[in-house]
Amino acid sequence: MSDVVVVGGGTSGFAAAIAAARAGAKVKLLEQGSYLGGTMTGGLVPGIVSLRHQPWRDQETLVEMETSYAGDQVVQGVAQELIDNLIRAGGAHGEPGKATIRVMFDPEIAKNVIDRMVRDAGVETLYQTKVTGVTRANGAIDGVRINFGDELKADVTIDATGDGHVAHLAGARYEQGEGGDKTYVQPITMYFLMGGVDLAKTIEYACSGREEFSPGYLAKLKALHAKGLPLTIPGFPRLREAAAQNGDYPSAFGSTTLNPRAHNNILRPIFRNGRTLYDTTMHNVDMAYKVDATDIHSLSEAIGSMRDFTLRMGEFYRKYVPGYENAFVLQIADSVGVRETRRIVGEYMLTGQDVLEARAFDDSIGYCGATVDIHNVDGSDKTRMHAIRGGRLYQIPYRILVPETVDGLLVAGRCVSADRVACGSIRQQAGCIVTGQAAGVAAALAAENGIEPRKLPVAKLQATLRDQGAQI
Repeated sequence: MSDVVVVGGGTSGFAAAIAAARAGAKVKLLEQGSYLGGTMTGGLVPGIVSLRHQPWRDQETLVEMETSYAGDQVVQGVAQELIDNLIRAGGAHGEPGKATIRVMFDPEIAKNVIDRMVRDAGVETLYQTKVTGVTRANGAIDGVRINFGDELKADVTIDATGDGHVAHLAGARYEQGEGGDKTYVQPITMYFLMGGVDLAKTIEYACSGREEFSPGYLAKLKALHAKGLPLTIPGFPRLREAAAQNGDYPSAFGSTTLNPRAHNNILRPIFRNGRTLYDTTMHNVDMAYKVDATDIHSLSEAIGSMRDFTLRMGEFYRKYVPGYENAFVLQIADSVGVRETRRIVGEYMLTGQDVLEARAFDDSIGYCGATVDIHNVDGSDKTRMHAIRGGRLYQIPYRILVPETVDGLLVAGRCVSADRVACGSIRQQAGCIVTGQAAGVAAALAAENGIEPRKLPVAKLQATLRDQGAQI
């Protein structure tokens, strides 16, 4: 019997487990894979974004997100501790005690750092563990069934699966897509790394005047490269268009039209073993559209297509992008980057207006300053980006972690109660860590006091979160 069981060891789950254990609970963390960190590690998304207020992403802001300390830092607690541990291990760029707008880190070192943080907190982690059902007592969830039918009992269960898997098994109401269409969701992807890159040659091309980069962007790009620092290049739309005209640019799975400018194509040098590697670049490209990632048939078909897409992207880079003539696909992410599936309906649903108007809540469990980032659902248009009004922040209400009718359960991470627009902000890494830490503390306090999470005094939750270093 555990006080708290956390299902999912990804971006929100590891934070929930640590926070619950530090609040005095006996905690089991269940992870269906063989590592913690989710998209941050196995997903090769090596940049923790939105720990600070995210400004509007124009070119000059985008290029220096990994090195800039501009704006207010709004997330501390477990997130900052993770960054500090990564820096000490040579696994992240930056200075201890504070975060850049986008913290660049080494995904492989992060696997070990997160595992050690969880272990040091006293959490028992069970890898290769799949939840197949829930158990109930007196109408409330009192545990989960795993793998071949074994049961794990808990006072409070936290669903940190991203897809709201446990909440769905428990019968919680949810929203997905729009207007009943579960495929009306943001595209999915697999990050990938390319090796053998001559990035100096790539930057020389970027500065040639043949692309649509501003003088301010190019000045910052050259300065960062000269200092050996992380940087961002937002793809090369003119090269992509030329490749498309020649039939050399791959069409993404499920896309209704080939619009090279719509397919996000961000590249960054990877940060590994304490330094920026300019011969290895990380790539984020929208790869599969209209995929219901809760449907294993739809998802499996997309995964095969995305791996093929990655290899064809490698061919595009070698043929068209200067500096990549001898490059090769070095690594494809183990886990799929899913942006949107189930959004569990909670006691309150965070709205896009709440986010964009920077609203405050009495039951706040933290802040978020991430831009609303919604990728086009069919590849016909560009990603929609909306900054929060006036450079401000919104507060995250505790009620979005509490399913409206299911007792004994909390949700954290991407599946919290939010509409599609709000999800475009809170789904990002910092928001997932904030909701994870809050869910962990709430679960521990509810278990300790023998009450349902929805009845937990918010003031007690907020006080304990502050004791753990969180900003409320």
